[in-house]
Amino acid sequence: MRFSITSSELIARAVGIQPTGTPAESAGVCALCGAEIKEGDLASPLALGPSFMDDLYMACRGSKVVCGWCGPHLTKQGIVATGFGVFSLAEGSRPFRKWGDIAKAITDPPPPPFVMVYSNAQQQHMAWRAPVNWSRDQFYVRVGLRDLKIRHRFLEDAAQACILLGKAITEARLKRTKSKKLSKVAKKTLPNPFVYMSSDLKDISHARVVPMAFEVAQKSPVLQEALDKVQRLTLGESWALRFILTPGAGKKTDTKNEETTD
Repeated sequence: MRFSITSSELIARAVGIQPTGTPAESAGVCALCGAEIKEGDLASPLALGPSFMDDLYMACRGSKVVCGWCGPHLTKQGIVATGFGVFSLAEGSRPFRKWGDIAKAITDPPPPPFVMVYSNAQQQHMAWRAPVNWSRDQFYVRVGLRDLKIRHRFLEDAAQACILLGKAITEARLKRTKSKKLSKVAKKTLPNPFVYMSSDLKDISHARVVPMAFEVAQKSPVLQEALDKVQRLTLGESWALRFILTPGAGKKTDTKNEETTD
């Protein structure tokens, strides 16, 4: 097993993309992924359009060449093909756009090495910027401009903590309002303590805990422990819970919480 593969090469191999370019006349370093380019390796001159704005993410900004594996990911077709996906040498590619597919991949990642990418804007360069994961216990998902950390076992425990705490909040809220009705969104989302969970992380209220969570937590050590777990979530874990706690995704609901279906 190789331990030096770049995300560009891994993704290309997973989807069957061949490297491009011509044999390098001299050694160098790929401007995008930072891979060593040996004399004779496939490479291409670095050619970026005026709309390119990701120079800060380049591994070697002073280089004027890109490796054969990064070349295909600079084309429009390559960018579109690698905007969403779970890529691994063992399994190839998995879908990673619909909410059900995301939840499945996060709870059951492929054997390492693998890469997970989720674009949250059009024409985003994802492939050469994503981290390569070598463990299923702790891994990263590239979501837009962020690398999000997910601790697999902690996420599983946190999901159960969210449901437990959410049920207590719902019971307290219904008792206080003397109502037996839940909103349409609540019927499609498992009980949880959040004001809102964003799938693209563009909403500032993402993973904000409702005030009542702190109130109900005072009534029980078990609920307090659940709240403590919720407050220790990484941004990546709170993002992952958006999908794990929404088993009703794909069914008609309000547009703000509807999953991507295209």
